[in-house]
Amino acid sequence: MKKKNLFLKSTSSLLAMLFVVMSAFMFTACDGDDPEPEPEPEPENSILEIVAASDTHTQLAQFVEADAELAAALSADNLTLFAPNDAAFDKLKTALGVESLTQVRSDVIAAVLRFHGVASVELRESFNENTDLTTLQSENISFNAEGNIFTGCSDRDVEFVGDEVLATNGVVHVVETILIPPSICETIGVNLGKVSQTILLSASFSTLADAIKKADEGYAATTDGVTPLSVILAGGNANLPQITVFAPVNEVFAAAQITLDSYTAQQWYGIIANHILGSRKLRGDLVEAEGNVTLAGGAITLLPSGGLDSNGVAGAEATFIDGAVDIQSENGVVHAIAGVLVPASSGRYAIDAKYNVK
Repeated sequence: MKKKNLFLKSTSSLLAMLFVVMSAFMFTACDGDDPEPEPEPEPENSILEIVAASDTHTQLAQFVEADAELAAALSADNLTLFAPNDAAFDKLKTALGVESLTQVRSDVIAAVLRFHGVASVELRESFNENTDLTTLQSENISFNAEGNIFTGCSDRDVEFVGDEVLATNGVVHVVETILIPPSICETIGVNLGKVSQTILLSASFSTLADAIKKADEGYAATTDGVTPLSVILAGGNANLPQITVFAPVNEVFAAAQITLDSYTAQQWYGIIANHILGSRKLRGDLVEAEGNVTLAGGAITLLPSGGLDSNGVAGAEATFIDGAVDIQSENGVVHAIAGVLVPASSGRYAIDAKYNVK
């Protein structure tokens, strides 16, 4: 009888089993392979469209819509926008003590907003302590070692909110802090909470603020012994810890057709000094017929009519603007007025004496 070759049978069985196992392994391996990652979808919206569609950027959207030049700049190609959300705007309003940022000078707001844009596409992975980005406002944004924004008034570690958002014309990085240009930061820091903040940063007193700048740069800075008006308003003069300012609003100068060129820096200094008392005086403290000597040597009197006089001529030179008196700060008070107060001895708007305010 012919014998069976068991070795061959066993070998065949083993080969068959090995084939099945290898096939199962191959199929399992194929099933377990990670699929190729799908490419990131191409962005469909521009930077302005992203901001406009965001529920958390309503205030930024309003400012951009109201600033045609800024909107046009943010519509260009290859841009980066550090987009402050509504929480950032609310933080700044609290810091400045205002209900709306429209109360701040429009040119200051315009400069601050432009400081958030960069004319190149900058992704977050490239930010480090060696990064400096020139903004649309012309000053630079810098970063710390963690890749967070270093440039700021008080916050030197501004973190980003969420992921960067690619746009058809660049990229958006959300921040919860308004970024302030270094030059403006210095102004805000010195004046925060002071009379000077009310005068120099307010939209209502921008003409007066420009006149103060002209008086300081063209007269006080070049004349020994004369204290700059901005220093007095900021409480920087130890002899004047508390002051009162009667501040003409912009409409006063416009109605009288008074421009910066109407007077020299020295004349402006004298005119403005005659609107400042060296003590804090609320409206109720300005007793009728009682004189209050100004830094220019004039005497301001509250008339029975409620108007203000500084030249002794019958009739009020100025009146209080309803609802805008007693604007208090830590170093004094501001009264918004309609009119200009001029000492009798100087002639109308022709102050030319050297007022040595120390």
